[in-house]
Amino acid sequence: MKRSISRIALTAAAAGVITVLAPVSSASAINQTSCGDREDFVKVWYNGGQTACYANQGVIAPQLPNVSRIRSGDNHIDVVLGNEVRTLPKWSSIVDVEGLNSTLYILQIR
Repeated sequence: MKRSISRIALTAAAAGVITVLAPVSSASAINQTSCGDREDFVKVWYNGGQTACYANQGVIAPQLPNVSRIRSGDNHIDVVLGNEVRTLPKWSSIVDVEGLNSTLYILQIR
């Protein structure tokens, strides 16, 4: 019961964050793309070595489990990672050195 209440609270908080972060007038053009050799995309390492890359401005709810690293590339980004909202400037990273295995709930590229 406590777990489902926590999940509902987290979902509500994430929805509130999206409402605050997403500009009202812009369409969400963010898309997942092949990483290739490019360093300018947002890149997420998750689930024991898998990667996902994202391009273009917008907001997405990728629901990626066990995130070990996020790199912003040539983008300013906001993320809901686990129960934290984090902002990263261009060319910065978040690395999970504590083994928290958080889920990436929301990604916004600005």
